Amino acid sequence: MGVCGLATFNNPAVAGNLSLQLENDSFDGASDADYTQGMRLAYTSDSPPQWATSLLPERYRGREIRAQYFLGQAIFTPYEVFETELLEYDRPYAGWLYLGAALHSVNLIPESQLATAERFEISAGIVGPSSGAEQAQKSLHRVIHTYEVNGWDNQLRDEPALMLSYARKWAHIRNVGDSGFNVEFFGTLGGNLGNVNTALASGVGVRFGRDLYSTVSVSALSPATSAPTSELSAGDGWYLFSDLQLRYVHWDIFLDGNTFKDSHSVEKEPTVGELRFGMVFSTGRLRWSLYHARRSQEFVDQYADVQFSAIGLTASF
Repeated sequence: MGVCGLATFNNPAVAGNLSLQLENDSFDGASDADYTQGMRLAYTSDSPPQWATSLLPERYRGREIRAQYFLGQAIFTPYEVFETELLEYDRPYAGWLYLGAALHSVNLIPESQLATAERFEISAGIVGPSSGAEQAQKSLHRVIHTYEVNGWDNQLRDEPALMLSYARKWAHIRNVGDSGFNVEFFGTLGGNLGNVNTALASGVGVRFGRDLYSTVSVSALSPATSAPTSELSAGDGWYLFSDLQLRYVHWDIFLDGNTFKDSHSVEKEPTVGELRFGMVFSTGRLRWSLYHARRSQEFVDQYADVQFSAIGLTASF
């Protein structure tokens, strides 16, 4: 549940935005391994379908509710990508192609310096060759003139993928003297349920910037690319953020292998920690986000911790 929002100096009203987020371990100069590449395209609207909001409990009436629709792909590989044979000691090759929708609610209580955000999300797609992960990775490597990845014949088999997600954030926002800046301390809880990933997570974090009330948001727990968050704002500004998350993972198809068919798998670590830090800055109706993530080892005898970086661009309208 990362923090990828926007703190702005002024916030013209916007009805929606379109965002693209890219994650890759090669942004840091590393070689392909583990979670190696991700993409997520999302559209956020301030007009969620009435039938969807009617399903929410009464306590959500009067809150700011947004809808988000997204399409994404995630790619996982073992460390030794030059090898053609199955590497029993390393994670499987795997790809995940998915689309989904989410409802995001925000409750601001400025007089108490408090805010909460919640996110309900559903995604559906496919894991396996039909995800197009092999073609996507090989095409990228041809474009940037780098080495070939040779082990995709050993990837997980095709399997329909469904996941339900929920996340909640509690934030305490304080002014920093008379500087006009704010600091936000927050905690998060969330989880996933599905054959892609079943897990629980909790986290803590901090943001520093200006007018943080305008960008309170939370993203769902994900085994791959974090969802672009759902705030709707525009203007000129920036903020810095860092968060630490601890996950208990009951099921991860990218480590445990196919759910309904025999496949390669590894012995996963049930508890995983992740540290992220980065910044968000905007000018007018364009917003950029940059961050780096370091994740503890996800399976027994993993070569090293997982590291990747991300860049995101959001256009508001």
